[in-house]
Amino acid sequence: MQAALFRISWVFVAITLLAAGPVRGDGPEGLAALMHALQTHAHKLQLSVAARNRELAYFYVHELEETTVAIAIGIEEYDGYPVGALTREMLLPAVEALEASIKAGDWETSDARFAKLLKSCNACHLVAGHGFIRIAPAEGNPFAQDFSARD
Repeated sequence: MQAALFRISWVFVAITLLAAGPVRGDGPEGLAALMHALQTHAHKLQLSVAARNRELAYFYVHELEETTVAIAIGIEEYDGYPVGALTREMLLPAVEALEASIKAGDWETSDARFAKLLKSCNACHLVAGHGFIRIAPAEGNPFAQDFSARD
């Protein structure tokens, strides 16, 4: 049921973005804002996976996937680089693989796939001429949120 609802929401995001046209990479709704959202979702996902909170991790991996799709569809290029295509080729497969391991409750694989997700971010930054932006695993919880699983 959750998967079906997510796929419907993904389609809605895609249709909305396509109808709106390409997103400018330099405005408040542009690439920087979407990358900030990715980073926040990834940090909360990391904390959820570390807490072995399957429900919360699954929620945040979906948020991460929706933002990834928004970039893949909505931003064709930035600074002359094909950001949309790079996102589809490099980041989206890593997000989907992580989603599958979270859904299966396979925490060891989820830990490894989260690390691979961050490597995908950094590889894409290198290819897009922004290798000076290096994403690393976050330390600590700056959020006013409890990530532990409820019993």
